[in-house]
Amino acid sequence: MIAFAKKPKSLPCVLGAEEVEKLLSCARPAKLRMVLATLYAAGLRLGEALHLQPADIDSSRMLLHVRQGKGGKDRMVPLSPRLLRELREYWQVERPKVWLFPGAGGQRPLDPASVQKACGQAALAAGLQKHVTPHTLRHSFATMLAERGENLLTIQALLGHRSLTTTQIYLHLRRAHLSSIVSPFDYLPGDLNSPPGAPPTTKKPGKSPKPRKPGEDPDAPLVAK
Repeated sequence: MIAFAKKPKSLPCVLGAEEVEKLLSCARPAKLRMVLATLYAAGLRLGEALHLQPADIDSSRMLLHVRQGKGGKDRMVPLSPRLLRELREYWQVERPKVWLFPGAGGQRPLDPASVQKACGQAALAAGLQKHVTPHTLRHSFATMLAERGENLLTIQALLGHRSLTTTQIYLHLRRAHLSSIVSPFDYLPGDLNSPPGAPPTTKKPGKSPKPRKPGEDPDAPLVAK
């Protein structure tokens, strides 16, 4: 039996809150910016966001109905008050009927390629030195929840993950978790500054002085010149 090499796993790219704000402020046009905002606000996959319909916005219960997500499963996610305000402003201008984010002609959802292109252009305009894709916003949503101490099972349900193992990666991306770790390099003795709470460094004890003989001049050197 031939053993195949395992596919290497890399940590996803994540944006901080200020980086997301810069990205959204540079996204054009307004419809594509609204798609990116929805991805981050609800942690959706791109396909899930593009298949939203106006009726999926439940403003009375402040919920967003995600239909036929990955694995063909529906789920409900919280509707951000800020997202609701911006969606209402967007609706006043666009007046979508079948799809919340319609493509040309209005009979089909927006093309995913156009969102990906707009996301890349916005990242470039915002000066972000990261490989940003629409899925980066979903990763950033989940990581922010993990940093704020949200229950891992809750994050799993919001993201629509089948396995908890898939969700656990966001625990390794938490900024507070990583920044609290002290490198052993900072504990090395010498002139290096010790981090707060580090054990104090002590010098190794030297050899005890050689005892003098009775009657020997105490000021005389121990080693004869």
